[in-house]
Amino acid sequence: MTAEAAPATPPTPATPATPASREPSALRSFWASISAVGAKESRWRMRGRRAFVVVTIYVTLVSLLVYAVYRFMYDQALMQAQFQSEGLSVDFVSGSVSAQIGQAIFGAILVLQTVLTVMVAPALTSGAISVEREKQTLELLITTPVSTLGLVVGKLFSSLAYVFLLIAASVPLMSIVFAFGGLAPEDLVRAYVLLVAVAFGIGSIGLVMSALVKRTQIATALSYLVVLGLTIGTLALHTYWMASTTERENGAFRGMRSHHAPEAILWLNPLAADLDVVCTGTPESYGFTCSYISLVTKREVDPANPMRDALWPVSAASFLVLGITLTLLTTQLIAPSRRLRRPRPAAPPPEQRPEPAA
Repeated sequence: MTAEAAPATPPTPATPATPASREPSALRSFWASISAVGAKESRWRMRGRRAFVVVTIYVTLVSLLVYAVYRFMYDQALMQAQFQSEGLSVDFVSGSVSAQIGQAIFGAILVLQTVLTVMVAPALTSGAISVEREKQTLELLITTPVSTLGLVVGKLFSSLAYVFLLIAASVPLMSIVFAFGGLAPEDLVRAYVLLVAVAFGIGSIGLVMSALVKRTQIATALSYLVVLGLTIGTLALHTYWMASTTERENGAFRGMRSHHAPEAILWLNPLAADLDVVCTGTPESYGFTCSYISLVTKREVDPANPMRDALWPVSAASFLVLGITLTLLTTQLIAPSRRLRRPRPAAPPPEQRPEPAA
């Protein structure tokens, strides 16, 4: 008696070869790194009531400044009107004073925002890298799949979140100038483009100092020294250079020499750029600003054709170039092993890999 044959089992279908997982593109990896680092840093910095308290105090101070400028300009115009009316009681001023008040408010807020940015931005970014080094977590961050450039950019913009928040909080107060007149919407666009460029450039100075120095306190001090040189130092150097071109004989002014102070000295001076923005928006009311800008740019003041955009576009571009350059330098400083690293090619699928020789 023969044993029955076991039923034949149907052959299992061959599973298709799964393609090898592709590595994300450089742009996608860069954006994912910025998002991850920025979200983590923003949660840590914006946690609690501190951010909202700071914004509330700042808006209150700017509001008091706006009211003080308004009262000063109005009272001055009222006193001038009473003087011209030979002592008669006057309780109103001419309509042209309204435009002057709006222009004064615009200039005051712009200068205040610039000074705030110059003072706060280095303090916020000078500890972005050095704090990680002090906590001994920098090496851990570098070994993660996070892009080094994305890590640096995320640190920079999350550190400047306070500055950008304060700049955005001043927009409603700056819009009050439209109620008084004397300015166009493009004047406000010029002001805020310059503020963002200054914040980016000044913040990158603190970032590169944080990568160069191991201690946060030393990095902050060095950052403020550099910023002080860019603001007060360049202004003093340019003023001294212009004064040295003056020829005098026996104490009497004779004229100017053929050479002048180079304009490039003030390209990274935010205060000089502010004067140009104010001159561009209100060339008639602020003659001293236009006179100074004409000395810097070597252009003659023409009331019929006032100067517009003489210095601030070059200054804003200089701050952007400075910020990009220092950001790339910071990337190389914190990850020397990744200098000029090229992306690795994707591994071929298993069926296309060559078999090892016997």
